[in-house]
Amino acid sequence: MTRSLLLSCEAVTKAYGTRVLFEELTLGLFEGDQVGLVGPNGSGKSTLLKILAGLESPDRGSRSVRSGIRIGYVPQDPSLPPDVSVEGAIAAALAGVDEGDRPGRIALALGRGGFADGHVSVDTLSGGWRKRLAIARALAMEPDVLLMDEPTNHLDVEGILWLEGVLAE
Repeated sequence: MTRSLLLSCEAVTKAYGTRVLFEELTLGLFEGDQVGLVGPNGSGKSTLLKILAGLESPDRGSRSVRSGIRIGYVPQDPSLPPDVSVEGAIAAALAGVDEGDRPGRIALALGRGGFADGHVSVDTLSGGWRKRLAIARALAMEPDVLLMDEPTNHLDVEGILWLEGVLAE
């Protein structure tokens, strides 16, 4: 059985000043792939994820995405809208989704994230719950490819077990 290529980069190079993070990197993500990116701090993992997510451009090389593919991205330190409820933060991520589909997706994201009360202010959440919210927001968009940069940052043991369960789905 042939698996479809969803996202790839070919001969990608990225440097900051004279510091080369990676050179001539070629990578492909296929349907069903589950990939972990491991390396020391400062080696370019976050930069590569941003390139794959389409948020940053490589210095050389190309990034390709199969037509119609939705890519979700959870940054290492998520930026969430201030002065908004958890439910509102999820709704804000669904701006491009049909209005009729939003309530169901919001409810699913709240449940998936373990949020008992969607009216709680994002500003009151701990780092771990903010990370959960960022992941739940990304999942609410129903991405075909989900890229997460250090997804266990700020999560306690219970949060890590929650993330393992979400990923097992």
